[in-house]
Parts: sequence; C-alpha cells; structure tokens
Amino acid sequence: MFDELPKRIQELASKAFRKFTIDPTAKGLRSHPLKDTGKGKHVPGSVSVSITMDYRAIYYVDENNTNIWYWIGSHADYDQFTGNF
Repeated sequence: MFDELPKRIQELASKAFRKFTIDPTAKGLRSHPLKDTGKGKHVPGSVSVSITMDYRAIYYVDENNTNIWYWIGSHADYDQFTGNF
C-alpha cells in the first residue's frame, strides 16, 4: 500500500513513522483509537494516525506489545476500511 502512495505522502508517512517510533503519543500524530462499528475491516483495538488531513495510517499493538502498522491510505479509503461511511 505504501508503494502505491504519491511520493510526497510516502515522505510524510515515513516522517510520521519516525516520530511515532520516538513517541507514539506525540500530539502531531493526532492518533486515536478506532471504534468497532461492526462494518469495518480493521483489527479490533486499532489506532488511527494522521499522516495529513487527507491520509491516515492504522496500527495495532500485538500480544508481544509490538506496534504493527498495517494499513495506510486516503481518508476516503480509510472511511471505507473502518466502516465510517
């Protein structure tokens, strides 16, 4: 998914990920837990991270307490993936 993003968004996503590795709770990431609407395809307990106002990434924390970033895309695709449409 990352490879299909526009180059500028890839750069911003990489920057956000580096920031995340230093401080996952950094305010600039505008992260928040996703609600389970029953319509989404996201992993329960997932968290959204803002890359820009138009792009989001999603991660969850696995059983080893490792943050797994597993989805990235436009806000419109995000709404479809999370069931927030």
